Amino acid sequence: MASSDINPLPCVRCRVQSIRRMRGGMRLAPPRTREEALGQMRFMWFSFIISIPLYVFLGEAMPGLSWLSFPNAGKAFVILAVLNLLSFSWALRKRYSPALANLRSQPEKIQAVKRWTTYWIILLCSANSITVIGLAFRMGGKTLQQTLPFYVVGSVLTFSLWPRQVRSVAQ
Repeated sequence: MASSDINPLPCVRCRVQSIRRMRGGMRLAPPRTREEALGQMRFMWFSFIISIPLYVFLGEAMPGLSWLSFPNAGKAFVILAVLNLLSFSWALRKRYSPALANLRSQPEKIQAVKRWTTYWIILLCSANSITVIGLAFRMGGKTLQQTLPFYVVGSVLTFSLWPRQVRSVAQ
């Protein structure tokens, strides 16, 4: 049998299928109850909290990047952070608060739990991105004193998002 007679396609197909199976097993399972959602949210919150000192350490330990030190970098990063704070406050008022009120009025509905969890994750990522803007500011050649407001605001917002037990309106 010649080497040109061997069809490599079944091997490739098997590998793709095994990769798909592996990818499916690496995700967090969707929560089925409020307690499961709360546990997953607290796990995510702790991982974001742990990342904040790592960002500060990276900013201090790594050399600056030349492409982050363009002439208007300071203004661009400040504008980006302000726009991010505005989007955070909008998502908090217009999306998260109604989802939380919906969950309090219908605590047994899993759709309300998923909506609440989704908007909480959006807020958490938005708060974390302010810290990442601080890291980019530091990597652009700014001092720790100049980047400290980004780190502090991002940390305060992240700490304020500690997932609390939701009490229903009926209680």
